[in-house]
Amino acid sequence: MPHAGVDYSDSLTGAFDRRAFALELHALVAEILDTAIGNCKTRFHRLEESVVGEGTDGRAVVVHVEMAIARGRTAQTKSRLTRAVLELVERHTAKATGLEVHASVDVRDLGEAYTKSVATP
Repeated sequence: MPHAGVDYSDSLTGAFDRRAFALELHALVAEILDTAIGNCKTRFHRLEESVVGEGTDGRAVVVHVEMAIARGRTAQTKSRLTRAVLELVERHTAKATGLEVHASVDVRDLGEAYTKSVATP
């Protein structure tokens, strides 16, 4: 906890520095949620194909971040996190010239059955 899944259009691959985004995201999330940065995890999913609206111009691309966090956070904290992550996405996709970036963020609670393990064999 917390977990971030980032779906992004293939057209953004060269303009979206995913590692830099993740590192900045982890620091941001740790601050807002008052958690250790070592708890943050981010996975990226490159979308080979995505369509926005009527899909006629080919310039529209998507970035969607889904955050899963421990239960019990207030709506205000979730809203603050959502806005901050969206601003971070916008900064990290600003170099995507010639593209129209449709960015979105969703923050949800992890399920009651969530558990984790960290093994050091």
